[in-house]
Amino acid sequence: MKKTILVWSLTLVLLAAAWGVSKATLPDDASTAPFPATAEVGETVITRTLAVTVTDVHVANRVRDEEGWSAEGSWVVVDLAAAGVLSQDEGSLALAQLVIGDRTFAATERGTTFLDQRLVTGVPRSGSLAFELPDDALAGTAILRLGTADEVLLDDVIELTVDLDGLPVEAEVALDENGWAR
Repeated sequence: MKKTILVWSLTLVLLAAAWGVSKATLPDDASTAPFPATAEVGETVITRTLAVTVTDVHVANRVRDEEGWSAEGSWVVVDLAAAGVLSQDEGSLALAQLVIGDRTFAATERGTTFLDQRLVTGVPRSGSLAFELPDDALAGTAILRLGTADEVLLDDVIELTVDLDGLPVEAEVALDENGWAR
């Protein structure tokens, strides 16, 4: 009888230890999970490969660029300046997402925007990113994610929290022309 109690007690201890180890073990993607640099409007944030200053955020019913393209809808427009940090090989601003709740929206490729704009080391270029959203998404808090890779990885991600309820809805916003930052 004592032997049976000892076996069952040891089994319970081992099961509890296995459960504890499973809870303490990091997920499979932990080695590449992002630890983003947080930003504020007007503040320059520098990561390993990217330096960004978000200069303004707008909510608009219509956007247009200097080449004559325009579109109606529910838009969030982000004006920014960005530069590479280490070398010209870092490429472009490839990651531009707006996360609202459990939904993620990519920056539009329509019009002349800063998406995939080539970055120059140490010399900021400026422009605008535009996000077309469904009407019901223009409420609450959004997180703007920026980076040089197509996916959110490691220390090359910048995040800015945007209070969408605190921004006035403008009738029209002109996208900044891509060029050298002032």
